[in-house]
Amino acid sequence: MEYRDLDQDSQIAEVQKLVPSLLAKYGITAKSVENVNHSYNSTFKIESASGDYALRINLGVSRQVNQVLAEMQWLEVLAEEGSLLTPVPVRTLDNELCVSTRFDALDLDTTAVLAKWIPGEEVGDDPSADQLYEVGRNIAKLQLISKDFTFEGNAYRPTINRTLLDAEDNLRSGQPELIDDKLYGQILEGLSLCDSVYSRISEREDLLLIHADLHTFNVIQSDKRLGVVDFDDCGLGLPVQDLVINNYYLREDRQREEYVKAGYSSLLELPKVSTEDYEVLLMGRLLLLLGTVLEMTAADDVAAIPGFLIKVRHRLNHFFDTGEFSLI
Repeated sequence: MEYRDLDQDSQIAEVQKLVPSLLAKYGITAKSVENVNHSYNSTFKIESASGDYALRINLGVSRQVNQVLAEMQWLEVLAEEGSLLTPVPVRTLDNELCVSTRFDALDLDTTAVLAKWIPGEEVGDDPSADQLYEVGRNIAKLQLISKDFTFEGNAYRPTINRTLLDAEDNLRSGQPELIDDKLYGQILEGLSLCDSVYSRISEREDLLLIHADLHTFNVIQSDKRLGVVDFDDCGLGLPVQDLVINNYYLREDRQREEYVKAGYSSLLELPKVSTEDYEVLLMGRLLLLLGTVLEMTAADDVAAIPGFLIKVRHRLNHFFDTGEFSLI
């Protein structure tokens, strides 16, 4: 049976076969292995005699070794700087920041990375006002630190100041089978609108390294600090993108967006973007997620595609009727 046809547990079991050989490269023997996330990446919590770790195995075909290396270099700098709680990378016995590996089930040459485990609970759906304010400050802190950061060697991160970031454009390359003509027309129009906004903003603003996925599901409440995780979408983008990506998931309550912006503006001036353009950028995040979802291989993600398409249809209808983005 093909990997894509397996159920979620069976897919995880296939990925988990890679864990012992990967940990051996770090000189670690696991006491226990628990999968904590299986989607575009598969992440395992590793408990061992030397401590707890997060082992992330990349399942997306676009994750090149040099890109993963750049992500881990940034995390090392953040750990050394110390003003944020972020994953602390662990190097292999050969002093490497990432490991190349073969995953035969997907006929994929991929990478894996290891970091110290950040204890705590995902902030998720119900953040407090104080947590949202701190998230905004963390977004600004990351942007301030990144201004003086440069990659070493052949490590690099892609330029992502566009609607689909660095993802392959699987929406304009042909009408997906599950999408009807009306919805496809809205998708194409939305992509054009959003790309135009990014193009105009990019003419007046410099690019910098941004997290590009800093929403409350990638924030851990650890003791009295917030930890920021999941840096694998980072790239050279526009400051406003971090706010748009964060606010997308908060859109059901506009006040929550304001808490994040208040935290951000306590350290940096808010990006100068019109209300109309901001709504377009929020809509563009939906299109990015659509393109990503259509490429998913994890069983639970694939099963959720029809339901997600219904939401896409409602949200685009609302946007084109009102000019405002909503998570209806």
